[in-house]
Amino acid sequence: MRYLLLFFLLNFAICQTDFIKPSDFNDNPPNFPNVVLPSFSTEEIDKKDNLDLSNDFVKGYRVQIIISQNENELKEIQESLMQSVDQKIYIIFELPNYKLRVGNFLNRKEAENFQKKIVRLGYRTAWVVPTMIEMEN
Repeated sequence: MRYLLLFFLLNFAICQTDFIKPSDFNDNPPNFPNVVLPSFSTEEIDKKDNLDLSNDFVKGYRVQIIISQNENELKEIQESLMQSVDQKIYIIFELPNYKLRVGNFLNRKEAENFQKKIVRLGYRTAWVVPTMIEMEN
């Protein structure tokens, strides 16, 4: 019993020492990158109009071929598609993935017709996505 009491008192004394204090740590807040996600808000479109860029962007559609976290994989597919299609091909990064999209279509019907063409080329998972597209001059 004495040994148990002595053990308890020694353990209590050792545990009460403050050999690590919270003030010993310099914990800076994390520095996260700014991520801008696409949207169709009118405020962003108004800001865009004031920037005087050569291409005008409007609401439209593109055909999304594939999503991947490997940009090099998409570049290989992009190179093979350039020989088969006559549309512009885009690789877009939207956190956390890269997306391969094709075309600038003003209406969904045109995009769906092009999507059928892409499916015939062997990209069975292609689908139509609404997005901001470039108006060609």
